[in-house]
Amino acid sequence: MVPTSVILSPESYETVVAEILKSPKGHSPDSSKAENQLALPPLSVRSEDTDIVVVKELVPNPCPICHHQLKFLREMIERFEQEGSNIIRCPLGHRYSGMMKVYHLNIIRGTENGGKNDITECPSCSSNRIQSLGPSEMFCLDCDWDSGW
Repeated sequence: MVPTSVILSPESYETVVAEILKSPKGHSPDSSKAENQLALPPLSVRSEDTDIVVVKELVPNPCPICHHQLKFLREMIERFEQEGSNIIRCPLGHRYSGMMKVYHLNIIRGTENGGKNDITECPSCSSNRIQSLGPSEMFCLDCDWDSGW
């Protein structure tokens, strides 16, 4: 998965930039400096409660023919979007049909209620690769299951 954009609320953006660039709050420095220093995709600022990271991935990865992981994912995703085809090319030159998945992940601002859900196995595919985004938000890395947030 590769983050392709970050959308922040004005307060979160000001906090991130102030911490990274060590500038006082309310200064409103140039966003490109923060992007370069954090190695982030383009930052955009929108209305309240919009702290989101847009993440994209190419599926299947690794190559189903030779089982090599795809390299240079950001460039491959850009090329995949520009060409408009569903063909992925692995590092060894194999071409195979694939698709791009896009996730919009909310950035959690601290803990809520302190109650953590103890799901360790995916109810859909029985995988133990569960990623937690917060106390009640989680998703499976192997299938499309999420906790329904």
